[in-house]
Amino acid sequence: MSLGQALVSHVRSAMLAKLRGQPLPESHPLLSGMKSGVFVTVEAIVRSGGFERREVRGSLGVVEPFKDLAYDTAKIAAKLVYAIPRFTEFDLRRSVIEVTLVEELREWDGGLAGFEWGREGVYAVAGQRRVVVLPQTMIERKILGEALLRYIESMAGPPERLYRFSTRIFYELHPEGEVIERELWKSRVIKQFLEVVR
Repeated sequence: MSLGQALVSHVRSAMLAKLRGQPLPESHPLLSGMKSGVFVTVEAIVRSGGFERREVRGSLGVVEPFKDLAYDTAKIAAKLVYAIPRFTEFDLRRSVIEVTLVEELREWDGGLAGFEWGREGVYAVAGQRRVVVLPQTMIERKILGEALLRYIESMAGPPERLYRFSTRIFYELHPEGEVIERELWKSRVIKQFLEVVR
């Protein structure tokens, strides 16, 4: 089983356990030996006008590990079940799960030269406020270049500390389907942005 498959399967098991009032699966043969920040995102498949689109129902995570990947992922998945209004087993079967691993968290001066769009995310601290911007959010909302710094300030105010981090993003192609690792740096949005700034 690949890392992506293991993560997504573990998230689904934890969500199902929480929905059924059963104990959470807090260990895993592969994931218990790993440490990483992790975010879990649930997307609903919405069909309208003959088209299918994905709609984020909820996203939750930590930029630094609390215990290990199996424990942390299970706890986050269980909290997310409660954070999404009226979320049921039926909803889970119709949803796509995405898991983002957060690695190499390091201080950042906000300089955009050398920033790896599509691979790196940002964590900002401003007083009691904490803002995390994952690479997929940057692409979906087209907040690239200086727009990223403006977005962070609009969410948290002037940041006191900034960090950047590397990511690995694992994603179901359809509910309970094949899991792939997303290569966002190949996205058309990023290619167009890089052509403009060159």
